[in-house]
Amino acid sequence: MCGVELGKMPHMNQANKVAIASRFNKLDLHDDAFTSLKVYPPRSSSNFTRVDFEFQDDSTGAVKVLSFRSCANFRFIMDFDVLASNWHFGNTKACKARTDVSRMKKFVRAQQMHWRTTYMPPMPKNMPIRKKLASIRSYVWFRVAFTGGTAEVLAKNYRLKR
Repeated sequence: MCGVELGKMPHMNQANKVAIASRFNKLDLHDDAFTSLKVYPPRSSSNFTRVDFEFQDDSTGAVKVLSFRSCANFRFIMDFDVLASNWHFGNTKACKARTDVSRMKKFVRAQQMHWRTTYMPPMPKNMPIRKKLASIRSYVWFRVAFTGGTAEVLAKNYRLKR
């Protein structure tokens, strides 16, 4: 099947976010081979990060690109030995998306210690996280589980290109 499946949130209301999460939860990436990861960092405060995962479909061999756009946070944990030992069996397990605000806040707060930032007066010490948490309702938490790891993305939308 050729085509593009979009998960775009035009007005960021709760119904749109729930619909995006529901569509994402129905994606079939199970047993697809994870072949590459590309991160496109922001070049300015108005240029958001994009994260692309490339997969090889387990039944057709076709390439799929799963892109997360307008990303706020990204966490990627992988044991490459485990990933490699499952290469021929398909190493992608499941996709999940949630719109739970408390889960998203916990996800962001858990990463704060890794930011390596210090803010001096007159800027409040919690300025960057306070700003992000104030806008958290405009995001969706996405997770892609692999045999050997997990990717979590806080983003405004996704796109699957086949």
